[in-house]
Amino acid sequence: MRIALFTRIPALLARVAPAIAALGHDVVGVVTTEGPAGRYGHVPLSSLLDARPDGVDVLVADNARRFAPLLAALEPDLAVCGGFPVRIPADAIAVPRLGILNGHPSPLPRYRGPNPIGWAIRNGDSELGFTFHFMDAQIDTGPIVLQGAASLAEADGGEEILGVLGRLWTSLLPEALARVEAGEPGSLQSEDGASYAGFFEPEFAELDRTRPAAEVHRQVRSWLVAAMRDGVHGPLTELDGERVRVLRTRLDDRDGGTPIECGDGRLLWVLETEPV
Repeated sequence: MRIALFTRIPALLARVAPAIAALGHDVVGVVTTEGPAGRYGHVPLSSLLDARPDGVDVLVADNARRFAPLLAALEPDLAVCGGFPVRIPADAIAVPRLGILNGHPSPLPRYRGPNPIGWAIRNGDSELGFTFHFMDAQIDTGPIVLQGAASLAEADGGEEILGVLGRLWTSLLPEALARVEAGEPGSLQSEDGASYAGFFEPEFAELDRTRPAAEVHRQVRSWLVAAMRDGVHGPLTELDGERVRVLRTRLDDRDGGTPIECGDGRLLWVLETEPV
């Protein structure tokens, strides 16, 4: 198949494009856009050029109205989308003859929306779910092609959590593409258990030491992988007289750190911060 990509995340492009090519498909190009500032952290748009494989064009749309004509220029059979900060309109979804296959990091219909990984960590889920589904006119509601999940037990930091996500992408992608190529239409989503994973509320950006230590630890971890908007980026607190953003914590003192007492009387050990 001729496959185009929609993404704004260089690491995803660097992982997924070679995986598609290794399966014998042609990666015909990437469609992207600047998107809201800071949605996935401080990632300049130019870094997509560094991540692209040789011979793959990157087409930058000024706005969502440009997606359809830019995608049409690539003449794809299918588009694969992941880590994209802007809703793709119906005219662009209609361009590839096989549609747009979206990789969404949740067990749909749970955690529809822009911040599924953040909410999975915040809620204490033991696994990270993943769904390949066809896009439709609504947000993350299209027919499900393939689902999977992986344990978060050993994924404490942001890099480890995103590593779990990357492995889900590449392990499920071959079967998902095979099903699409075979003409499988996917299964309609049920509304039973459906939920929406929106952006974190601004109040959640303040580290809440009145909560149990395990919950405060999850607050720190959830912000490491959260999709963000309006410049709100937590968790923030006062530590040793300085206003900081907390980047890494542990529930024990194995790696040292600065202890803070939480609402259940347990200590949480702060290992890494940055000034704000």
